[in-house]
Amino acid sequence: MKFFLFDIDGTLTPPRKAMEAGEAMRFLSWMSDKNVYIVSGSDRKKAMQQLPLSILSRCNGVFCSMANEYYDNKKDIMIYKNSWSAPAELLNDLNSFLLNSEYDTRTGNHIEHRPGMINFSIVGREADNSERLRYFDWDKKNKERESISKFIRSRYKDLDVNIGGQISIDINPKGNNKSQASKWIRENNENAEIIFFGDKCFKGGNDYDICLDIQENKDGCFWQVDGLEETMKILTKEY
Repeated sequence: MKFFLFDIDGTLTPPRKAMEAGEAMRFLSWMSDKNVYIVSGSDRKKAMQQLPLSILSRCNGVFCSMANEYYDNKKDIMIYKNSWSAPAELLNDLNSFLLNSEYDTRTGNHIEHRPGMINFSIVGREADNSERLRYFDWDKKNKERESISKFIRSRYKDLDVNIGGQISIDINPKGNNKSQASKWIRENNENAEIIFFGDKCFKGGNDYDICLDIQENKDGCFWQVDGLEETMKILTKEY
């Protein structure tokens, strides 16, 4: 049986934007007879801001915060929720990066605590769309998020550190990443074929671990995409 798992930002919607009505109708039409799950780096509240209730209510479940929370939509209950308190040394290091970054704008909400993880952003999660794009373009040239990620990985061997979205870094205990979603599907369904769509499937991206898990277990495939248009083209052609 096929199980379809989808990232949100850059896969089903533009980063931190809501899915438009016409796009929602297209996706709803495709998913009507499928087993569909959402696997987001963001928390459930943000997932509900970006995807309409018509889609979320038809999904089998929603894995949030790098799959550190799982909601079964059919039963309308939380199945599990991981907790984690970041060490003081890590928070000090993040504040140091925030203080010393050469990027010229700070908007607020730079260290966001989510279930089982931290999301860190130099420009801040309060940045509007134009500021997000400005930081994203600056970061592509200056590799700031890549540099910060490398430092944290080298100092904190027990943490996973991955680039997420346009402006942030996801930090969580090793193993508490999106691969929790594919593992849960595999453990709770016989002969599951897992098909994942994400925009950060490369090493260092926050979709990488779930792709690696599927690849190592040889029980499905993953698609690296650049937005809903490419996602829908693959879905209509292949599935």
